[in-house]
This record gives sequence, C-alpha cells and structure tokens, in this order.
Amino acid sequence: MRTLIFLLAFAQLTMLLSACRSDLSETNRKTAMRWLDAMNHHDTAALGLLYADSARLESPNWDGVKTGTRELKTIFSRYFSSTPDLHQEMTHLITTDSAIVLEYRSWGRLLNPENNTPAYMRGKAYTLYNCTRMTLVDGKIQAQKTYFDQVSFLRQMGFFEER
Repeated sequence: MRTLIFLLAFAQLTMLLSACRSDLSETNRKTAMRWLDAMNHHDTAALGLLYADSARLESPNWDGVKTGTRELKTIFSRYFSSTPDLHQEMTHLITTDSAIVLEYRSWGRLLNPENNTPAYMRGKAYTLYNCTRMTLVDGKIQAQKTYFDQVSFLRQMGFFEER
C-alpha cells in the first residue's frame, strides 16, 4: 500500500513539474515573439526590458562579450542606424523552460555604415540567416549568443571583388 501511495504521489508531482515546464516554455515563446517584434520596430527600450541587467551577449559581429542592457542598447542602436530598413522574419523557434533558440532571416540595406566601413559597401542590400540562443532565468534573458555566416555577408557587400 505504501508503494502505491508513493507511486501516485510521484506521478502527481511529475505531472505538476511537467505543467510548470510547459508554462515556462510558453512564456519563453512569448518572450521570443516580443524580442522579434522589438527588433522589427527598432525599439531598444523594449529590447532592454527583456534582458537582465547583467545579461551577457556574444556575436561574431563584435569582439568579446558585451554585458548589460546599456551595451545591448548601444549594439542594437548601431544596427538600426546603419541599416534603417533592417527587418527579421522567424523561420524556426524552439523554447524550453530555460532557453530559446530562434532561427531567423534578416535583411536590409547598409545605408549608414559606421566609420571604418569601406565606401563600396554603402547602399548594398544583404540577407542573413541567423541563429540566436538565449538562456532565461526568472523570465529575463541572461545570456545570448548569435551566429551567422560572416562570409555570406562580406560576399553580399562586395568585399571579395574589391580584394
């Protein structure tokens, strides 16, 4: 009898934990959709609200790890300024109770390149396929790593023709 009671209690606890994980996964799916919406509206304030104050961001697009919402806003402001028509479209989304993996296509035209950008890149259109992995704790993005094909970007910018 004790074994049966234990098994029933264990089954109930397992179902309860599964429901909590499912709820967190759905919450994280909504966070991913808010992230994509803020990206498409070039809204750095809305993006900042999704991240923990000490969030760590990594990308092949810059050197080292960037930390905190202040640096996050600076990074995304640069993207939105250099490519004012930058847009993202989700192609695949996976969420768990503690993570988001978002695959998306981004495109735009490099109209306002930053200072050390070669002149031949100005005005060039590009399309990138990206993958961003986010780790979440208490509903906030704690860490983010973004991957994309830098060679594809350079090819679209005419880099190899200029060499």
